[in-house]
Formats: sequence, C-alpha cells, structure tokens
Amino acid sequence: MTILKEGGNIFQGTSDFDQQLIPDMMKQVNAVIGKTGVKALPIGSGATPTPGKMSGDLDMIADAGQLIDFFKVKDVKAAKIELEKMFQQAGFETKKTGQIVHVKTNVGDNAQQVDIMVVDNGETAQKFHVHDIPKGSPYKGIHKQIMIADMAKEKGMKWSPYKGLVNRETNELISNNMDEIAKELLGPNAKAADLGSVESIVKANPQAQSIVDKYEGEQSPNPTWQQKKVPVAAETIGYRTLEDRQLARIKELSGNMLNSVRMI
Repeated sequence: MTILKEGGNIFQGTSDFDQQLIPDMMKQVNAVIGKTGVKALPIGSGATPTPGKMSGDLDMIADAGQLIDFFKVKDVKAAKIELEKMFQQAGFETKKTGQIVHVKTNVGDNAQQVDIMVVDNGETAQKFHVHDIPKGSPYKGIHKQIMIADMAKEKGMKWSPYKGLVNRETNELISNNMDEIAKELLGPNAKAADLGSVESIVKANPQAQSIVDKYEGEQSPNPTWQQKKVPVAAETIGYRTLEDRQLARIKELSGNMLNSVRMI
C-alpha cells in the first residue's frame, strides 16, 4: 500500500503557519488552478483546519483526468508540467517532485508551502484523506491509513488510499463509499465517521486494538508508525497503548517492591 506522506521544506523562506491561514492559502491556489475547471481539495489536517494549530505545509489533491482533458496532454506527467507552468505564469514559485506540484503561497507576513498531489479520481481520493483526530491524540491520519490497510488485509481485501477497498487478487474495486467500507471493515452498524481516527476505529471495533498493540510493541516495530506519532502521553486522552500499559505495570511492580522493603 502506498500512503501519502507529507512533504515540507521544499522552498527556502517558508515557515510553519497557523492553520487559520489555510482558507486564504486555498484561495490563492484555486484562483489559479480553477481556470482549468478543477478545484484543488485539502486533505489531512488541512481539510479541518484548527486556528492556533501549526502546520509545515498544506496538502491538497487535484484530479488528474480533468487536468489531462483541459491541457489536452497524454498523461499525468505532462499534466503536472502544464500545471506548474500555469502557476509560474501567475507569479508563483514552484517545484515538482513525483506526483506533487509544490506551490509557494504568500499569506500575511510569511510564505507557506502547498503540495498539490495530482491523482486519478481526485474528488473520490480526497475523501480517504480527511481525518477526525481527537485533541491530544498521539496519532495522525497516516496511522489511521495503516490500520485500515491491516484490517482490509485481514479480511482478504486491499486498501488503496486513492481508489478505495479493492480485491486483493484482481485489484477490482469493491467500494469507494466510506459508509460501505466502514461496514466491511468494522461491522454492519459502522459508518464513515468511525474510520476518522485510530481512536474511533478502536471504539467501533475493539478488536482493532490488536493492530495498535502490534505496532506499539517491540516485537513488530513499524518505523513509519513510530516516527509519525505526536510526542504526547496517551493517558491524556484516556487511550492507553501497549507501551503505556507496560510502563504503568513496571511502576506498579516497582512500588510493590518498595513497599515490601519498607515492611521488612
């Protein structure tokens, strides 16, 4: 499974920005790309900006097929070249890497980085990258994506963060409807909102806790899972990982040993 990873630090002179600037950043981007008839859609935390929260870049998705049609080019690669030219002609500094056209916006006193990922079925794919992360959570959207991929694998399916739930053998689409996907993975009473975060997934299907425990445990370390975590104590959100439980157990045993010594 390929998971979108955030960029950052592409341009000199950009800095972290308050998410309250995101609507104005989006206006600058869509004032240009909108001339193609395509709208760049925010994903990740940018889809639900929180004033006061800081971000290093704004991730957005644009539909490849529509851009190919507008520019009358043969493939996505050519469409990205034309899209970058369009932003440059509008006076923006740009760079292009892989699937992404990076654009330097200027809102307020500082410059910001916007990453526009050009993908097939952009409007559908965007829904898969909108999250509902609880305040104080140590997890991000990428952790949710890893869990969905694991749950799909357990059920003999495969998760594509751009197509949806697909057949593991044929790659044939099973569903790109988030409500239907939630029911397939979590149970008949599940809904799209239950796939919004690690916490909501576990709440809807407690058995999914085993996936969290696997990645939090030392026996099956996952570099991406660990590196992307927010450094906060899980107890602050009433959600305890295997690592936290182990630490609590160590403290408990240490306390018992100390009490035993005092009694001797």
